[in-house]
Amino acid sequence: MHHFRGDLADLIVSFRERLAVVEIDAAGIRIYEVRADEVGTPYHLRRAAAKWSTLTASGDEVFDAVLRIAGDLISADEDDPVIVVRSADGHEQEAALRALRQRRPSAQVVEASGVKLAELLPELIAEAPLRHAYDLIVARERADDGRLELVGRRLFGPGAKPGDDAQVTITCTDAGGVLLAVSAWQGLLQPSDLVSVDHAPLPPGPHRLRAVLERPGVVRFPEVHGLRPDSRPWTEVVATVPAVLPPAPRQAHLVCAIETAGTPKEFEDRCHWAGYVIDLLTEQHLQVSVVGYGTHVFGTRHADRTRPTVALWSGSTAQARAALESLRPTAPTYPKAAQVEDLLAEVRDRLLPQPDGTRTALLTIGARPPHPPRGGLDRVPPCPARHDWLALLRDLEQRHDFRSAAICDSPSPSWGRLGSAALFQVDAVNAEELVVRLGLVASSAALSLPFVSQNEDIGGRQ
Repeated sequence: MHHFRGDLADLIVSFRERLAVVEIDAAGIRIYEVRADEVGTPYHLRRAAAKWSTLTASGDEVFDAVLRIAGDLISADEDDPVIVVRSADGHEQEAALRALRQRRPSAQVVEASGVKLAELLPELIAEAPLRHAYDLIVARERADDGRLELVGRRLFGPGAKPGDDAQVTITCTDAGGVLLAVSAWQGLLQPSDLVSVDHAPLPPGPHRLRAVLERPGVVRFPEVHGLRPDSRPWTEVVATVPAVLPPAPRQAHLVCAIETAGTPKEFEDRCHWAGYVIDLLTEQHLQVSVVGYGTHVFGTRHADRTRPTVALWSGSTAQARAALESLRPTAPTYPKAAQVEDLLAEVRDRLLPQPDGTRTALLTIGARPPHPPRGGLDRVPPCPARHDWLALLRDLEQRHDFRSAAICDSPSPSWGRLGSAALFQVDAVNAEELVVRLGLVASSAALSLPFVSQNEDIGGRQ
């Protein structure tokens, strides 16, 4: 039995087009066929089954019936091996064996008792070593022009056995995770060469993954939690690969400025959008500031020296969430404008020591426009501190890598300028688009496949 099992296992590994396995026992005859799919994974089918009683009790008639069945199902090509497993003696069994030998004189005949091919074949197929190499599909930059190309990072070579494992180092560049696509490509990558495609919710950065060959056609990544199949057509996946690697997320600082003056409902809506944007950026490792500003007080003997409330400056997203909760709504002391210009002055003063290379994004959420630097035809009183909001905004844009977006209750020319990168009304906000326009996440097509550097040894097909 052990010798026969080994012979059959060898045939499952070595057959070219197909392997015929015939089972002859006391009850009848069954013919199985073992083939390999597009990626070399073997599988089996039962092509015919007949009881002796359904053929005939005459040996000669059994011979004719089995010869006819074999002529339809067993190839005459000597490159397609045939193995016959006989576990019983008798006239029917002898007649069937003679018919099979006439069809294929080279058929290997094995005498074995207690063998059930319906159980044994799936076991041997699951234990079979790989017929083709398995690679992880990765992207790398071409040395001549830096454009991305898809290549294979070798996981398992031909002959790898179930239970083997491999280590592979890749870089995830997309905050949404990465696709782990295993291929058995033999030349140019074709969709039919894919063994599996799974989405892995990995954070951006380098990762060392362990791959385990469970059986032919099944590769697991046991340390990756939340892995799920990706059913998109491969052509669609390839179409999303950008021409060049998206730029790495740069150091960034988001300043959320919320007008506190207004009704509790207005204030709640403003804080909702600030919190939503902050939550979108929790994986970006950026600094966040939270500033609340209200309205100026006029008609008193002393000049208004009220400054915006800096609830947090350059903290984490978690700290920003807590700071946002600390803000409270205030009653408007002036109906037609707010301290937007004081807010810009506060940001300008605090950004003076800002490290080079840091992008600053200002998100202003409010209703009232800024005060002018001096009295004008609109009858809105000037800022008590004589701040010029437009000059401050231009200064920030010129001296820093600075972008400004706004969410307002109703648009106006000043809000259009404050929201030069993105402007939304409070009841129609696309926060995902807003963070892209602010430059806080990559605006180019994300690389959903693993990235490897040019100098890494691929060891697979290209």
